[in-house]
Amino acid sequence: MRSFPLSERASTLEVHTYACAVRTALRRGKVFLGADRLLGLRLPAGAWIDAYKDATETILKSVGLDRYAITSLAAAPRPGEADASDAIYTIRYRAAVIVLIQDGATVPMELEVGLDDIVDVPPVNPRHLVTAAKSSVALDMPLEVARKLVVHPARTLFLALRPGRSLGVVLEKLEATKEVKFEKPKPWEPRLEDLEGYGDAKQWALDLIVDLNDWRQDRIRWDDVSSGLLLSGPPGTGKTMFAAAVARSCGANFIAASSAQWQSKGHLGDMLRAMRRSFREAELDGPTILLIDEIDSLGDRGSFSGHNAEYNTEVVNAMLELLDGSAARSGVVVIGATNYPHKVDPALRRPGRLDRHSALELPDLETRAQIVKLHLAPQQIAAEDLRTVATATVGRSGADLKQYVADAKRKARRQTRPVEAADILALVPAVRLLEGEERRIACIHESGHAVVGLELSVAEINALVVVKRSVSGQSTQGYVQWQIPPTGFRNRQTYLDKLAMLLGGIAAEKVFFGGHFDGAGGFVGSDLQLATDLATVMVAAFGMGDTMAYTHAPTPELLQRLRENDTDVRQQVERVLSDQLARACEIVNGNRAGIDRLVAALEKREVISGSEVQAIVAGNPISVPKATGSPT
Repeated sequence: MRSFPLSERASTLEVHTYACAVRTALRRGKVFLGADRLLGLRLPAGAWIDAYKDATETILKSVGLDRYAITSLAAAPRPGEADASDAIYTIRYRAAVIVLIQDGATVPMELEVGLDDIVDVPPVNPRHLVTAAKSSVALDMPLEVARKLVVHPARTLFLALRPGRSLGVVLEKLEATKEVKFEKPKPWEPRLEDLEGYGDAKQWALDLIVDLNDWRQDRIRWDDVSSGLLLSGPPGTGKTMFAAAVARSCGANFIAASSAQWQSKGHLGDMLRAMRRSFREAELDGPTILLIDEIDSLGDRGSFSGHNAEYNTEVVNAMLELLDGSAARSGVVVIGATNYPHKVDPALRRPGRLDRHSALELPDLETRAQIVKLHLAPQQIAAEDLRTVATATVGRSGADLKQYVADAKRKARRQTRPVEAADILALVPAVRLLEGEERRIACIHESGHAVVGLELSVAEINALVVVKRSVSGQSTQGYVQWQIPPTGFRNRQTYLDKLAMLLGGIAAEKVFFGGHFDGAGGFVGSDLQLATDLATVMVAAFGMGDTMAYTHAPTPELLQRLRENDTDVRQQVERVLSDQLARACEIVNGNRAGIDRLVAALEKREVISGSEVQAIVAGNPISVPKATGSPT
């Protein structure tokens, strides 16, 4: 490494480095705008107050603001012992004051209400060090060297940066010292390129890598970067892991936050400050991937009621303000994660905010195999064993797979042997075959959906699926995969046809067995829940019921509340569902022979293509392969 001797006191470099960070905080605190301010500066963890005081004085004198008094508030050795009397006295009698607040110090109420604002001073970053080295000691410090230096505690760093000592020697000393604290490495920290699945979310992230690189090179403006994504999916599908992997692949910082984390800070004012602090930290050290987990817990303003409505509205409005306009958060890419996208306030998803939505699904067979392989590394198992494990874990999330592999590896370590497929399979809930009468019920149910949908031309069928294996906790044994053409206008008959299709499974069970089973209802996402909500929307929102009226109920919870509280709406919904079920039963009765043929084919296979379904129902079966693998 080239030698870059230092020729002046290290303390000068230290003060100038802190001054770069303090200058940013003073600018955010509006000190340079002319009017006198009472401003608190919250220092980074481990900061030396005296050095930051020198840095603050240096800046204020350089811009002619030496009228400012500088005082401090240190963290107390024990709760309740902090002495804020000097700071409170100073802001009481002086018009222009800077209060340096040590990390961990509790700000008393008297001081908090007296200050105009409290601003966080960012920790030392590589660019601060490069700028300070050039301005204070005329040293052109390479940015890559600065990045290696700032991972060390600031006070240790500036003790090592002695006059006449080359940067190579400084690095050697810092890396050898016992004081250096590195984050404990995680067992597996994948990059985006390592992850399987994720669909259009992965493509969005790959485009983001290119955009951030172009932005760093000043080839594009920040408002040309797609800087907001809403990521939804069932628990365990790897939303947090995805966001962290995106940050690693982009060479960006990663900050994880959540509504619960912000709310734990205290009352409404504390929560809003915590939200703004997360965004400020992300911007100060950008580019940053800021993950907001469980963003649905912020709520939808359309559903707020009761004594908490004003509180919740303030929180959503604050989030809108923080997201609004990509230029206002330059360098900050926000990923909102949720299990319930319908609970997210629609305004959060408008252009310039979280305007991209990617819905994640549970991993399919090939993706499960890749996930298991990645978590087994550097150990591996035979390809046929890997496929067996992937098949046995149908319906399981990526988080489930990670846990199975970790537990299996732990067992193998204790027995001082390599991990085996049997170790993983022993941890997976039992897989039972879906056969006999149970499989026949599932085949008839799905065939009912298919036949009613085809009869009413609701959509084209891509595939008809009934799996041969059922796993504990898996609510669905089969499904029809529809290809629904986009359309701009849908009338009442269109919605009635879709309702009949949704109730086609229940209709088939009633026709073939004299009654229906509980698999068509009882949970969110079931046929009955989807049909009931669709009928409610028709009646109460689209004016397609007995009365021409509109009721705002954009979520399943509000639709349920509407049915509970409005007898007329509930009765209209029941009539619509009853009529369409009768209609579906009539269609099934007229196509019993076609359903019998479909069921016979499904009992032998798991997947039938859409073209085959139409041919079988019409009585013109085409030549098909004997069996296919599981689609799941």
